[in-house]
Amino acid sequence: MTNSEHMRTPTANEIKHSLRKQGKTLKSFAAENGFKYRTVSDVVRGLRQGNFGEGREVRLKLGLPVND
Repeated sequence: MTNSEHMRTPTANEIKHSLRKQGKTLKSFAAENGFKYRTVSDVVRGLRQGNFGEGREVRLKLGLPVND
């Protein structure tokens, strides 16, 4: 892999696939980590950037890059 592939944000399908490999859904991930399902769904789909607040916590928990 090149550096650009390491730095890119995974797509919504890639994130969901990764969770499915762990036996989780967005809903179960949200429940396990104390997040609202809607917040997790919005972050994964890119409707929330997740630069602060609960959206940021979701991004961190999913291992996604966060803008500081």
